[in-house]
Amino acid sequence: MTFENETQKAFLLELYRSADGAAGVQRSMHAVGAAIGLDKEHAGKTAEDLIGKGWVEIKTLSGGIGLTAEGIETAQQEGAGGGSGGGPLPKLGKGPLLAEPERAAVEKMLSEIRQSIPALKAEYAQLEEMVLDLKTAEVHLLSPRAKTAVIREVLRGLQAALAKAGAKDTADRIGRMIA
Repeated sequence: MTFENETQKAFLLELYRSADGAAGVQRSMHAVGAAIGLDKEHAGKTAEDLIGKGWVEIKTLSGGIGLTAEGIETAQQEGAGGGSGGGPLPKLGKGPLLAEPERAAVEKMLSEIRQSIPALKAEYAQLEEMVLDLKTAEVHLLSPRAKTAVIREVLRGLQAALAKAGAKDTADRIGRMIA
């Protein structure tokens, strides 16, 4: 099975992230949808689509959902990592250059941001700024000596933009990373 649109992918990845990749965890479909910028109606429709694919299951009649084993596998194939003991992303250090674990964490965070952008409700100029900041960080990571301060400031800008666009969970994760 494949995704019919990017919203379905973003929804599944957000559910995976918020449930820490575990099948027994229940989350509100509306909260998962809100984290990627969907209203309740669209969150419900997207959850129904993923339930139909067998990736998500109903936990409660009031909108509680959870991942199926197939949903976990699909999310991991689509780039979701960690989960079930993967722990939080490491914080950026105080050193002038990114260490390898920090570089991997930044790459993971940038991937998460890239996946969430299509579902955001923001004006064109704000989306354009986020995409340019994302590209700036990606290009900077091409350097074998990527500077911690540059990445920290780009992430700080993305954090503010994502919070303003309604992706509070992702913005909070960035905040914990750059703290």
